[in-house]
Amino acid sequence: MDYVIYARKFRPQNFDEVVGQEIVATTLKNAIRQKRIPQSFLFFGPRGVGKTSVARILAKALNCAQGPTEDPCGKCVSCTEIARSSSLDVMEIDGASNRGIEDIRSLRETVKFKPAHGNFKIFIIDEVHMVTVEAFNALLKTLEEPPPHVKFIFATTESHKIPITILSRCQRFNFRRIPTPEIVKKLEEIVQAEKIQAEKNALFWIAKNSDGGLRDAESLLDQLASFSDGKIKEEDALFLLGLASEEHYFSAVDLLASKDAKGLFTLVAQLYDGGKDLALFSKELLEIFRHLLLLQCAEKAEEFIEMSEGAVLKLKDRKNLFSRGELLLALSLLGNLQAQLRRNLAPHKLLVETVLLKLLHLDGLKALETSLPRPSAPSGVQAPAVRVPPSPPAPVRSAPPLPPPVQSSNSPKPPAEARPADPERVRRSMVETAETSLPASVNPGTPGNSGALSLNQVEAVWPKMLDYVKGKRMSIGMFLSEAQPVETSGDMLTLGLAAEFQFHKETLDKGPNRKLVEEAAEFFLGRKVGIEFVVTEGPPAVRSRQALPETGPAPGSAESAGGGDLPEIIMKALDIFDSAKIVRKD
Repeated sequence: MDYVIYARKFRPQNFDEVVGQEIVATTLKNAIRQKRIPQSFLFFGPRGVGKTSVARILAKALNCAQGPTEDPCGKCVSCTEIARSSSLDVMEIDGASNRGIEDIRSLRETVKFKPAHGNFKIFIIDEVHMVTVEAFNALLKTLEEPPPHVKFIFATTESHKIPITILSRCQRFNFRRIPTPEIVKKLEEIVQAEKIQAEKNALFWIAKNSDGGLRDAESLLDQLASFSDGKIKEEDALFLLGLASEEHYFSAVDLLASKDAKGLFTLVAQLYDGGKDLALFSKELLEIFRHLLLLQCAEKAEEFIEMSEGAVLKLKDRKNLFSRGELLLALSLLGNLQAQLRRNLAPHKLLVETVLLKLLHLDGLKALETSLPRPSAPSGVQAPAVRVPPSPPAPVRSAPPLPPPVQSSNSPKPPAEARPADPERVRRSMVETAETSLPASVNPGTPGNSGALSLNQVEAVWPKMLDYVKGKRMSIGMFLSEAQPVETSGDMLTLGLAAEFQFHKETLDKGPNRKLVEEAAEFFLGRKVGIEFVVTEGPPAVRSRQALPETGPAPGSAESAGGGDLPEIIMKALDIFDSAKIVRKD
């Protein structure tokens, strides 16, 4: 007799033998008992969970000589022919190879014929999502109003690819992944029936790596039965699957806790030289850290851990080696490692070693919020979340860092997230720092100061005013950077721009833009200041050229190109792009 693989030899023959799909089996049995049998079924779910097997059992239940019955006899002509896949009344069609409109037209002609000796003519179409849209459309009418003697059973792993017009005409049954303990129980029945000795841990690793598919687990068991020559050991299963043993994972955890970098690299080298799959090792290590965090956070966490009892006890002994924050960071690093391994950004060994080095320093990594000073909020007001300000440009004078920029320019005062909780104290600190860099005779303005505003006061905070305006509106800040404080009169500040920046002056003179500059002046000078923009005479004061030597214009600049009368946008481009040249002026 020809050899039959386990996946076919131990295929369920009735609803009671179906593993892990109790809801589906119960619903179908009740429908048959109550004679509420729909015209079409759709079975969808992952691979190897019993969709085609249940379709055959349903066909036997409908065409059994004693039926329709929820418990087919398995001995009549219909049952035996369906079990051998030789029944004329049950047609199994591969949707991948019979996906065209001509195949569906042929099927429509076939449904007209009555069954040979069963109750129904049943069409089982596997991988039905491969059928083309045109073929589905050709099937719509037949599917909606089939002859009374016809039943359709569709099976697929990707139900989202099936048109909604087909889905609405079918009764849908969702097949779930089979839990690991149920797969282990089925494998134990198989090894007992085949009189094979197998260690329970070996069966556990087979079941766990089948990803909820019983067919995959049976195929692995079949392969191991040939490999192990009568007795399946745990090391045989690990070798065949390319997995590391549980001791390797616990050793990795201990080495990480003891900061033993050499031991970690030795462990990785052993796994690599031993032919282990480092991608699977990192995946299992991710699960180990998930288990450690779960043991810290949840009661009776062992119910959610798929490991042997001895392994769970070892996990409990190690659950306090890391804090919750360290475990969360480890999960993030190992999760990112999975994506890197899938994309093959670098050799797997290098990627795994790099992440393990990061895990060695979990206790040295701190959250950014703990490193930043948390602003104090007024009583009764919740302190805003700490935000990371962008790095400001290098200031001209030494001064405390500028408050983080905000996006809106409509608010008259910086919002709470853009300023510390006590802006008055911060402003005073800035003024005091600026005061130390000025001559002794200079006295910067303070809140409520009725003295006249001096030009030295403005120049002391001018760089910070520029950065403040740029943080709110970059374009206005760039225009303002071409201006210079030229005169003060009482609380009025005059800012001058060269004649070539007439457009800048007109733009800055507009109400909202001038208000933004006044807002910056008030914030840093501690008093309300009026702003006036004027056009000054003399050479243009372009700040981007102040650092150049006075011996002549820079190559590629507007002056060297004879471009004093060029449009402003071209002059700005020449300043931004170093060594630029004008090819054509027109």
